[in-house]
Amino acid sequence: MTTLQDLESRLPKHLAQWAREFLAASTATRLCPYLLAGVCDREARGGMALKPPGPAGTGDHGNGRGLMQVDDRHHPGFVGATDGAGRELWRLPAFNVLYGAMLLRANLDALKDVHLALSAYNAGLKKVRQAMGNAVLPGDAMGQLRKYADALTTGRDYGADVLRRRAQWAPADAPLEY
Repeated sequence: MTTLQDLESRLPKHLAQWAREFLAASTATRLCPYLLAGVCDREARGGMALKPPGPAGTGDHGNGRGLMQVDDRHHPGFVGATDGAGRELWRLPAFNVLYGAMLLRANLDALKDVHLALSAYNAGLKKVRQAMGNAVLPGDAMGQLRKYADALTTGRDYGADVLRRRAQWAPADAPLEY
């Protein structure tokens, strides 16, 4: 099992500052913390790509919220959630990372494949399911299906890119899910 010290030492500085959040969300969702860091890096560069920079920033023309860039158009309850003092919870790194991890876990439970679940995180579960139903799959069926799903995403490489980022930091024997 990954420790906080492992995460902090293996992740780049802009992500290591959120190691506690990745580890907590990993524990709750049984997903690799390096995978969650990969999503955060792709979505927000650890907060550096947001306006204003940091965990309370937005992206995607103001529609992506926080470190995990949860889309306000599809998750109004998440965006509207507040604490007892009226603070918006999406701005809190722990809440934002956990919510993003829960979305990824739900996608994985539905699709049974991490790469497809990552594509759905970006393109939407409905779009990826439709693509799966319409795919003509010669040869390496799963590899072709992953490419087909990634073609729906921003940059046409979301799943592959997040897994590449994870591979840079995670120990070789680190499982994708626990």
